[in-house]
Amino acid sequence: MPLTPPTNLTAMKIAAIAPRSFFQRMFFGLTILFVCTGFLRAEEIPKVTADKERVIRTVRFLSEENFPITTKEDLEKRTNYLIKAVSEAGLEVTRDEFRVEAFSRHTFANLHALKKGKTDKRIVIGAHYDTIAETPGADDNASGIATIIELTHMLKNVTELNCDIEFVFYDAEEIGLLGSRFHAKKLKDQKVDVACMLCLDLVGYYSDEENSQRYPVRGMSLLYGTKGDFLAMIGRAQDAALITDAHKAFQEATTLRLLSLPAPQGLDLLLSRSDHAPFWWEGYPALFFTDTADYRNKNYHKATDTWDTLDYDRLTQVPLGIYHVILTIDTAHAPN
Repeated sequence: MPLTPPTNLTAMKIAAIAPRSFFQRMFFGLTILFVCTGFLRAEEIPKVTADKERVIRTVRFLSEENFPITTKEDLEKRTNYLIKAVSEAGLEVTRDEFRVEAFSRHTFANLHALKKGKTDKRIVIGAHYDTIAETPGADDNASGIATIIELTHMLKNVTELNCDIEFVFYDAEEIGLLGSRFHAKKLKDQKVDVACMLCLDLVGYYSDEENSQRYPVRGMSLLYGTKGDFLAMIGRAQDAALITDAHKAFQEATTLRLLSLPAPQGLDLLLSRSDHAPFWWEGYPALFFTDTADYRNKNYHKATDTWDTLDYDRLTQVPLGIYHVILTIDTAHAPN
């Protein structure tokens, strides 16, 4: 997540001076979430498991063996690792290079792999592979990258898909969501019909201790508790049916507790801290999966964000849950 997103400070000030309004809107959204009957229905979903050892190897490589990144060779080593890991799942990886005026001397690159379906609908699964210079980035965001690599392997033998599944590793998230901004706009310009974008950013840090979880506004602990033992899923309030069904699919498939929040319109800036946000801005549905970053993880954006601080039993549950979310959404878009 960016250290200081341009819109986040304003939104946090708004929330700070009007916590009751936020709380009331959030409570209403949660009521919709848990009362509504979802519209997506998964058919029989093939049983799979995530490879815990591969998850650990991926996180350790990115946050220890490939840290720090000080040269072009270091960066190339990172991208080659990601390309090889996805290629082993039978997918071709392409580089999509782009430039940004504010960083005119630098060329950025997103990495893409596409698994074809029967229709022109698309499900995008994205995570950023850059880090800020001073942190190894085990949770932020080697945990998200490891999850996507597992998903490519878990979906390897799924041959009957309705939607195209696009896996993306985003560059330059930490300096303003540049990679996902470029990608979301490109998809919009090309009129690609995105059924949903799933963003994975910081998904590996958990705690069973009381008061290990903080929140951006007062009152949220009354709903969610004070233990950092859950994964959060955040979407727009207007996508309440999608949130309901994604929640159900994830929770039925895993032992990891999932808490879901439909972001009230007007306050979604508070929750626009990662690569899902540009998809919201382009009008696409997007779900953001996170362990809530600095509201829980004391190592966030610090040198102590190392591979050995993560909970791999729970982290391995994340791709399993997302796998079921993907196939549930895909089932809802079967051709007539």
